[in-house]
Amino acid sequence: MKKNIYLFAVLITLTISCKDDEINKFDKSADERVSEAVATLKADLVAPKNGWLLRYTPTSEAGTYNVLLDFNEDNTVNIKSDIGADDGAYFDQTITYRIDNSLGLELIFESYSIFSYLFELDQASFGAEFEFNFVNKTPDNALVFTSKSDFSQATRLLFEEASASAENLLGRKVALDLTKFSDDLGILSSSLKLSYANKDLVLYLSLDNTRRVIDIHSASLKSNTESKRLLNFSQGYVIEGNTIKFNAAFTGNVLGTNLNFNGITFNTLSDATLEACAKNFPINTYSGVTSSNDVVVMETSLLNAAGSAFGQVSNFYYSPLAYAFDNGTSVGSSIANDIQGAQEMHLYYGAQLQNGSTLYGIGYAIVNNNGSVTFALKEFTPELHNNNLIFHFKDGITLLGSEETDAAVENIQKYLDPLVEGNSTYVLRYGENIIELYNPCSGWSFVFGDGN
Repeated sequence: MKKNIYLFAVLITLTISCKDDEINKFDKSADERVSEAVATLKADLVAPKNGWLLRYTPTSEAGTYNVLLDFNEDNTVNIKSDIGADDGAYFDQTITYRIDNSLGLELIFESYSIFSYLFELDQASFGAEFEFNFVNKTPDNALVFTSKSDFSQATRLLFEEASASAENLLGRKVALDLTKFSDDLGILSSSLKLSYANKDLVLYLSLDNTRRVIDIHSASLKSNTESKRLLNFSQGYVIEGNTIKFNAAFTGNVLGTNLNFNGITFNTLSDATLEACAKNFPINTYSGVTSSNDVVVMETSLLNAAGSAFGQVSNFYYSPLAYAFDNGTSVGSSIANDIQGAQEMHLYYGAQLQNGSTLYGIGYAIVNNNGSVTFALKEFTPELHNNNLIFHFKDGITLLGSEETDAAVENIQKYLDPLVEGNSTYVLRYGENIIELYNPCSGWSFVFGDGN
């Protein structure tokens, strides 16, 4: 009997104790609990002696940016990166931040920074962010965040404690050097060739130094540029020191040469000239070594093996009016004024018409006042030397679709003359679906998408 009374007393004590614990859990207000959570996250952010290393990949299509973050108690954060845009304005910034609580803890970079710059790319459609949701702290003291605005699969960010030498990862010189290539010739994207010193091979590529993406789209022999091959290698990359490292290796046999490399270490940036239209254009060259120890030189080039094969990819290309440029300035509004109803430029390159004929023509699709559509084209016979396209125009203008048009179709010639000046139209291809017709004599270019 005494034993039962004792057990009953123990149960009563345990029950009361459990109830007290439950009451203690809620002896603080919601605001107090939020304040404690905010304070804890802030303490974690401020704690590391050398700050945090963030390897930021905003989207699966982009490369990676190494970013160093050093948070302070006064709600400022020092941000260091190697994005060379705006003359290195994002190399070293101190801005304000705050920690909010909505559905959970949020880290918000308040002032304009590298995160804001990336967020605004492609009219704010690039996929970067400057507001992040806190997820958790890992067992090794890293902090996990996710992008706040991603609707499908949120980008995951891992803040790792930085080492004392972490700043050596930032490839600022290479980043600035690579931006210089994008200014060569004034074309849409970099048109580069990578020549091997000890191999009979040239790779043709473009680099997007902002999005950190490399496209190797074609190759040729050094000894015979007519011997070429189309390639399809597109990868994000990260800059570490003076090396760009691809997300995946470029491998395979290319025109008899076995290749396997996942990056390039750059050494010396030099000035050079490119001769075209009886003029010498200042360009850049960059010597380097691939990860497989091949000595290479990268330089701006008008030669573009993929451009020479554009007709094998598609027989129809289109260009919005705004994508016509006079030395980098869009002339879309002028085209709209001169050719009433013009909607876009069309390039037909061996297109098969319903009557069985083959069409080579360039001109404009025009919507007339009555809603009908006229395709006003200058037909031509092409002559292609590598990627130098020479237009042999036929007399007159061909009208397909509605032959009644309100537009002054004779004004089409005004926009074709600078395109074909000196028979120096070069076809530059970027990725799979974009080409640019560029004339170094006039500085005009037209950017087309694959219409098939």
